[in-house]
Amino acid sequence: MNAVIALILVLLLSSPAMAAETPAMFARSVITEPGLHPWTIVTVPDECLVVEIRLDPFVATHSDLKEEFGAIVRTVVPAALDKFPKLRSVQLTGLLTVHDKRGSEREVQAVMVKFYRPHSASVKWDTVSPADIIDLADKKAVSPMLAAPAPH
Repeated sequence: MNAVIALILVLLLSSPAMAAETPAMFARSVITEPGLHPWTIVTVPDECLVVEIRLDPFVATHSDLKEEFGAIVRTVVPAALDKFPKLRSVQLTGLLTVHDKRGSEREVQAVMVKFYRPHSASVKWDTVSPADIIDLADKKAVSPMLAAPAPH
């Protein structure tokens, strides 16, 4: 009987901790576009939220990848930094599936941006065009394939 009561107390006391939303869970919930399959982690040493997303759904609809990626960044970065004060930075990476001459496919990094908290606070996120977001990043890497036609 005492073991059952102890187990119930442990479950009741631990449920608030399990219910607390982590930055990784938050990022996954904010990215709602079907097919993007966001994968997120929080790196411990520098408290950085790292989000990787597949941009393949935008290739299929022939959307402007820079603008679509910028819209996701504009949604995730300020909200994550606002909601989680211990985060120092947010990094988003857009991946694309490419096919080689032999028909094999692999994922490659198409674009990566990283915003640190101090710089992010100075950005007027609501007024910046999604297409310009990549240029505002503290760190960025843009593949030449973003300027080329969509890979298939």
